[in-house]
Amino acid sequence: MSSPEKAPPKPSLDDKPLPPIEPPSAGFLLQLFVIPMIIVGIIVAVWLMFSWLAHMGSNPHELVRDLKKPNEASWQRALTLADLLRNPAHEDLKSDVTMATELATVLDGQLDQESYDETSIRLRMFLARALGEFKVPEALPPVLRAATLERDPAEIDVRRTALEAIAVYANNNPDSSLSENAACMEALIAASRERTEVAAEQQVRSDLRSTAAFVLGVIGGDAALDRLVILLDDPYTNARYNAATGLCRHGDARAIPVLLEMLDPENQESGAGEEHESGRDWKRLQVINTGIRSAAQLAENNSSDDLEPVRAALQEIVDSELNSFGSRVRHGIRLNAEDSLLAMKATSAEATAQ
Repeated sequence: MSSPEKAPPKPSLDDKPLPPIEPPSAGFLLQLFVIPMIIVGIIVAVWLMFSWLAHMGSNPHELVRDLKKPNEASWQRALTLADLLRNPAHEDLKSDVTMATELATVLDGQLDQESYDETSIRLRMFLARALGEFKVPEALPPVLRAATLERDPAEIDVRRTALEAIAVYANNNPDSSLSENAACMEALIAASRERTEVAAEQQVRSDLRSTAAFVLGVIGGDAALDRLVILLDDPYTNARYNAATGLCRHGDARAIPVLLEMLDPENQESGAGEEHESGRDWKRLQVINTGIRSAAQLAENNSSDDLEPVRAALQEIVDSELNSFGSRVRHGIRLNAEDSLLAMKATSAEATAQ
């Protein structure tokens, strides 16, 4: 007798048949490959376009040619040219008399115009900045003119930028003897005397005095240093500290009282003028580090005056907890102070040996 046949097992839920394999549709392929390729292509095209635009018009001689016909975009060309002149790859341009003369003519033409809109002001600023990069005397006269010409308060920014350009020119032309240039010294000393009762202009005129103090320190010479001594009593901290820094650069011990103020870790006034606490902390850090570097410069260029108060101030920084500063910067400040102390000791030993 044969055994009864077993009934086939019931299918479980896990044994459901797979869906039939179908070739991908055109729409699916479009979403998977074509659309991403189009997006990547657009990104590459945009990048290439911006790269092309960045290089287009970056030829210095073309920029100067375009600046002879000013328009709304001229200030951008002047900015590009100033950046090119700062680039070491274009060092030869700084000695190009023809280019400097052409740019000087453009700036003079702009200064002749009594227009004070933002575009015109920016153009004059960047033209002055570009001319300051040159190593030929033809670049200087229109910059000096820009540093003194003011028919509207809007031109204060042009004056300040021109002063900064004079400092750059002085660095590029160490043999130019700007301290003996009457027009240059007259422009700087006049700017260092700027005062106003107009509340809206007090900050920008204080910045003008501060910039003038910086440039006087770069140029040096008896007249400049004597003016810096007067500026040590300026109520504006930036002007006062720039004056002290400039005097230290030339080894003038008359800077010491204000230099000690800069080196004081508890000096809260050094952060004055900044709206936010982070800005005040950053400014105080810059002041104390500038003071440390200036102390080393003073010692390097002065072997006759008593610099013990400066050494004591630096040692105090090294030994201080520097609680007024964040933990991240304390170590760096101490290291900078130690380096300056070592430099001062080395300079002192060298002077004694001689």
